[in-house]
Amino acid sequence: MAKFVVEMVYGDDEERRLAVRPDHRVYAKSLAEQGVLLAGGPYADGAGAQLVYEAEDEAAVQRLLDADPYLREGVLASTAIREWHAITGSWVS
Repeated sequence: MAKFVVEMVYGDDEERRLAVRPDHRVYAKSLAEQGVLLAGGPYADGAGAQLVYEAEDEAAVQRLLDADPYLREGVLASTAIREWHAITGSWVS
């Protein structure tokens, strides 16, 4: 399994995003409980969020994002997926 970092940039409609956020967080929690989402959370400046997934490939991550309420409801300006080679840290065995 590979690790992927996803950057989400929030769109301009903060009110809509905040309305969708509870569903997004339930979805994220379910992925975390499955061991697919290793970490995730918003940037301190409120401009977006970063998430770290473990998945087979980029296509699998894209499918996870496609099912995310944030993406489904169109509250993101953009997303970027990058494969990440973790070399050191508690996630690395």
